[in-house]
Amino acid sequence: MEIAIVGTKRGSVHARWIAQCPEFSVTAVACSQDTEAATEVVRTYHPHAEVTTDALSLIRHGRIDAVAITTPTHSRHELVSEALDRGLLVMCEAPLAASRQSALELAELAYARDARTVVSFHLRENPALRHTRQALADGAIGRLLALDIDLHDDVHTRSAGDDVLTELGTHAFDLVPWLTRTGLWEVSSAWMPGHDAEPGAVDDFAQAELRTIGHPTRARVMVSRTGGTRPQLFVTAHGSLGVIRVRVDTADGSGLFTLSTGARDAQQLFGAHSMNPYRRLVDHLDTGIRPEPGFDDGLAALALVDAALKAGGTERWEGRVS
Repeated sequence: MEIAIVGTKRGSVHARWIAQCPEFSVTAVACSQDTEAATEVVRTYHPHAEVTTDALSLIRHGRIDAVAITTPTHSRHELVSEALDRGLLVMCEAPLAASRQSALELAELAYARDARTVVSFHLRENPALRHTRQALADGAIGRLLALDIDLHDDVHTRSAGDDVLTELGTHAFDLVPWLTRTGLWEVSSAWMPGHDAEPGAVDDFAQAELRTIGHPTRARVMVSRTGGTRPQLFVTAHGSLGVIRVRVDTADGSGLFTLSTGARDAQQLFGAHSMNPYRRLVDHLDTGIRPEPGFDDGLAALALVDAALKAGGTERWEGRVS
């Protein structure tokens, strides 16, 4: 399958992932102006690919079957729309769009085109988290009572124009319905101290409380972005029979799973993992299964982001905090 990569910052990660999947062949890497970065991506991972600064022309007229869109969030809507109109398989970096409304329009367009779409929620590929999801489904800690998710990253990885909830929160919010296998979640409260900071200051912390509709289960999502922080994810699931604790190094994919009940304590260590979403995409394409997570999942995560921003007293306009 011939695929093009649009964007070079996060696009370099997608280039590495795609290089691990011989079923894909990268024909071009598109950038807005930084041809040096695009050339480096090509040199490192896909030496036969071309470099272009005209992403729209590549999508409209390039001889490609798929496109990976990894540009800054505010620029994705037009590119994704063009790719859907062209009938391409679309892999979009998370978050799907700069706002819930934009994501809704893209999800509706994808449905109308019966398109194959994927949002790169790469944390779903982590072995420790997949083990946790199965343990919850198997009732390892009984009935789930509470779920706490803490996601930390370095401030220097921040994308242009994205607040911490849009960039990191999208991934954290996606884990809530995915781990629990229920989409019936709503935001009950949120706290964003960075909202009152001086103009231009880094919005580096946000927290939201969630609850399930019609059930007593609650969840908490906290995301932070500070200088010198090792990217890490912590998940704690409290159940009627015990507790599951998970620590994941989101830089290399390694993790530690701990199960504690009244009957036993057990640990399982997971080694480094690339968390490559393209490998699962290849499996889905081979078996004819509709790829996932799709645009509906990307929309659901952004809906929770917007609800949290509203609950925290922050207004949003096309993904920018005002």
